[in-house]
Amino acid sequence: MPCELCGNEKGKLTTVQIEGTLLRVCEDCAKFGDTARGASKDAPNKIIIQSRLENRERRMKTKDVYQAAEEVSELAEDYGERIRKGREAKGWKQEEMASIISERLSVIQNVERGHSKPDDNLIKRLEKALGIVLMEKVPLIKTEKRAVNSRSMTLEDFIRTGKK
Repeated sequence: MPCELCGNEKGKLTTVQIEGTLLRVCEDCAKFGDTARGASKDAPNKIIIQSRLENRERRMKTKDVYQAAEEVSELAEDYGERIRKGREAKGWKQEEMASIISERLSVIQNVERGHSKPDDNLIKRLEKALGIVLMEKVPLIKTEKRAVNSRSMTLEDFIRTGKK
């Protein structure tokens, strides 16, 4: 029987655990792992399968959107002005700031003018480089919770709730 690590046909094979996997290896390759005595051959597989099942179960749980957090983080409305003021406070030109945060000049110009919104990665880099806060906590607007077995909302229902 060949060694499962090097493939050589050597006489005696021992079972060792290498990176969480049980392998039957020759004496030369046994030094790469820990001797596995009394362990069942599929014990690591059971651990992996169990953790994957737990992760799947956690992902598949339904979320109640009505029990969400009280506040959410959103990009500030005056983000362009904040970025410009932060840059000017540091004494940087747009070209300097672009090179410092590894971004194109046109992106910096568009974001400062408010023509484009920065993505999450750029927001973090700008906040760190300029020492400013661009993400604000905004209170979450509560909605009326409907009964589970009730019919779905129609346009008529929407109009009636607006008149109250």
